[in-house]
Amino acid sequence: MARDPERARTAILDAAERLLRRGGGCTIDQVAREAHRAKGLVHYHFHSKSALLAAVASRLSDRRRAAWTAAFDAPTPDAAIRRSWDLLLKEHRGGELRAWISLCAEPDPITRQTVSKEIEAFAVGIAETTGGLLASLGLRPTVRVGEIGRYLASVIQGMSFQLVAGGAHEEMQGAYAAAWLGALSLAQPAR
Repeated sequence: MARDPERARTAILDAAERLLRRGGGCTIDQVAREAHRAKGLVHYHFHSKSALLAAVASRLSDRRRAAWTAAFDAPTPDAAIRRSWDLLLKEHRGGELRAWISLCAEPDPITRQTVSKEIEAFAVGIAETTGGLLASLGLRPTVRVGEIGRYLASVIQGMSFQLVAGGAHEEMQGAYAAAWLGALSLAQPAR
């Protein structure tokens, strides 16, 4: 059987993400066992746990950003609110939120730097999509659209933490809709 380094790398990333989604530990030994690969192979592809977690953070963030952009790319604010709330619940059920929060809590400087960069990219992506949604409704923001994006990204992050901590879905859904009303109140009809 021919060796496929990219396949091995992907299997290692998948294993680390599965461990984080389950809320368990994520040591190199655990990742190697979960991936059914030798510990040395994990070290070959990722020279340290920091490098591995940073790669997982980037990959998870890329997928989340694409999913959130698609959810916000809706014909109406109501549809965007519904789609994005459903996505938040899906991420909770699938463990993505647990994995993301685990990565956010990592004390390692390399992982923290990567997470910080990805949080910023998420806010920028939300801002761009929100700007497009407002424009499609004939609205223009009264503040910089980047501020609205950061606001909504912060709401999403906060809701993520609450869901993982066991928050009441019904109450949180109302708060999420209220946050969107707040965002929409920062826009007015374009002239």
